[in-house]
Amino acid sequence: MNRLAFTLAVALLHAPMYSQECGASPPANQLVNLTKMARRVIESGAYTGWDEKAFVRAGDLGSVAIARALPQESPVNPMQMRSVLLLVRVSFSCLDRCVQSSDDKEPRVTLLLLAHLRTQGPPDTQSDIEEVQAFVLKQTADAHYAK
Repeated sequence: MNRLAFTLAVALLHAPMYSQECGASPPANQLVNLTKMARRVIESGAYTGWDEKAFVRAGDLGSVAIARALPQESPVNPMQMRSVLLLVRVSFSCLDRCVQSSDDKEPRVTLLLLAHLRTQGPPDTQSDIEEVQAFVLKQTADAHYAK
């Protein structure tokens, strides 16, 4: 029993340290972290609440991270495409309240990324790309209206 209590105490002792990382971080650090997360999500096809929390705050910076994380040597397969489109959608889901930088509220890189995916992605994902692009543009317009 004592061994179990000790193990739990040691494991939980570090939890407050990790929870402090969710605050505002410098943009360079944020981009590196987002790129690592995007690469893992694109490769595995699964994402966690931590990934969602980071990308909700990212806006257009999320698309920069996604573009950096995309595989260079091979075309995007359907599973990777779903992951990429999910991350783009999450990045623009809370634009007016969650994204701090006004530059990241404009979908400049996002629109370029979606155009690239349209030419490089599988043909059966074109409607999904169009749907995400319409969502991003609507969220951007709503954020401008909310000002």
